[in-house]
Amino acid sequence: MGEYNVRIYPAGQNDLLEAIERIKLLPADEAARQLNNIEEKLAILKTAPETCLSARDSQLRVRGYKMLAIDDYIYFFMIKGRTVEVRRIIYASALHAK
Repeated sequence: MGEYNVRIYPAGQNDLLEAIERIKLLPADEAARQLNNIEEKLAILKTAPETCLSARDSQLRVRGYKMLAIDDYIYFFMIKGRTVEVRRIIYASALHAK
């Protein structure tokens, strides 16, 4: 089957900008490693998003949310036909702060 279209929703876009700002604070080699890792793993959303785990939270799972962990971030998305809708990108340590 062909590639999926990946659409990042406005909240996800804001999350991504915050993630980039956080990554920019890292030493240059670590920042480059993380950015390359993000780019590599996001390719999964274009080619095989169905292989990602379902969201752990039961309410999100029932609504069809899946998740992809990349370094310190968890990407929450839904698959709608041939489109992957990235809804949020959460800094993982923020999940443990609650």
